[in-house]
Formats: sequence, structure tokens, C-alpha cells
Amino acid sequence: MHEIVHLAFPSVPDQHRRIEEGIAVHVEPIARIQAGHFDAPSMWRDLVRDMPQGLPMAGGEGLDHTHTWGRTYWGVAIFCFLADIQIRRETKDDRGVQNSLRGILEAGGDIRHDRELENVLQIGDRATDNHVLTNLYLQMRDKPVDTNLDALWKQLEVTVEACAVQFHKDAEMSSFRRSIVAPAPAPAR
Repeated sequence: MHEIVHLAFPSVPDQHRRIEEGIAVHVEPIARIQAGHFDAPSMWRDLVRDMPQGLPMAGGEGLDHTHTWGRTYWGVAIFCFLADIQIRRETKDDRGVQNSLRGILEAGGDIRHDRELENVLQIGDRATDNHVLTNLYLQMRDKPVDTNLDALWKQLEVTVEACAVQFHKDAEMSSFRRSIVAPAPAPAR
């Protein structure tokens, strides 16, 4: 599934190729859940366990300048996850990264086409009527941004203890947690 996700995103210049990997890491488990081949508790357990691999290390740089395995795959997955949460905040949980990616694809942005990353992000932003992708990328591309994942899990009320996942429905952003894995409605035509 990871490799199939690559087909639905344009080819970007080499210095930005990490975004292709990070998007696939972000999208794959969600697509598997939506297809009925994976469950949400397992996805959240895996994210809590694996996402810290994408955090910047001491002396690290921004996403465009740190070429470690963890930053390539999980650092950009963190970017996608943060963008998803911010888009949901700004749209009152009406849209998320899935809508951005669908907008990019519908604008002709698949692997057969070469595109500049900034242009691709702007297309994604238009699909959600905001500037989240562009602004977050500008914030994270050249300097390390340390994301407090523990605080984020707490806001989403995702608790993992002894490999068991617990959700709390009264969390500040519990609706976001559910919406991230729900199928995005088809765009109005």
C-alpha cells in the first residue's frame, strides 16, 4: 500500500523527495483502516510508538536538510499529522489532509507529473481553503521544530499502556482523532 500511495502524488525535485515518503507513511495506515484491513487502535498504538523517530535530534536541521531515515519517513509524517490537526482546527473538523491530497491529485498531481513542492502545497491549501500546508512547511523546512508528541497524544486522549490503547471521548480533540481515520466525503460536483 505504501508504494501505491506514491502514485497519487506528483514527483517533486530531489531536495524535497522526503515529502513523498512521509506522506505515504501518514496515509498508508489510514487508507488500510478505511479499506477495512487495519484497525484504528493499532494505528494509534503504532503512531505513539514510532512517530518519535521523526523528531529532530541534537544538531539536526529542518526537514529539507536532515536526511536520516527517521526524519525522512517519520519527520514528514509528523508534518502531515500536524497539518491534519491544524486543518481540522481551522475548518471546524470539516476537512483534513486527505482533502488536501485529493485536491492535489484532482489538479493533475500524480507521479507522472513533475511539480515544484511549493506549488503542490498551495494546491493542497486551496482544497481546504487555508494556508496550513504552506505555512507549516515554511516553519519546518529549514530549522528543526520539536513537536511535543506527548502533549498531542494527551489532547487527542490516546493512551497506550502495555500495548493496549485507550481512547477517551471527552478529549479536546477526540473528534479529530475519529475524523482522521473516517473516509473523506466525496467532493461536491
